[in-house]
Amino acid sequence: MNLVDEIMESKIRIKIILSLYELGELNITQLSKIIGSNYTLTLKHVKALEDIGIVKEVTIGRMRIIKLNKDTPAYKHIKDLANTLKNLMNLQQ
Repeated sequence: MNLVDEIMESKIRIKIILSLYELGELNITQLSKIIGSNYTLTLKHVKALEDIGIVKEVTIGRMRIIKLNKDTPAYKHIKDLANTLKNLMNLQQ
């Protein structure tokens, strides 16, 4: 499966990317509340995004923080996608 298919496979993954783009770093509990999903499902999708290099996990003490991986070559495209999706959502309001 290619990168686009991996990301677009789930609305939850898109919500994760948009939330991290807008809010920066979040832990799984915060992220799951923001996107309206449960902890386990959110963690599953974060791990899938981490496996393809879109997000990365940083551990601070016992807290696991999730953020977009700005070091990946795909980051510019992720940023463009996030901006486009935000604009489309604003048009619907």
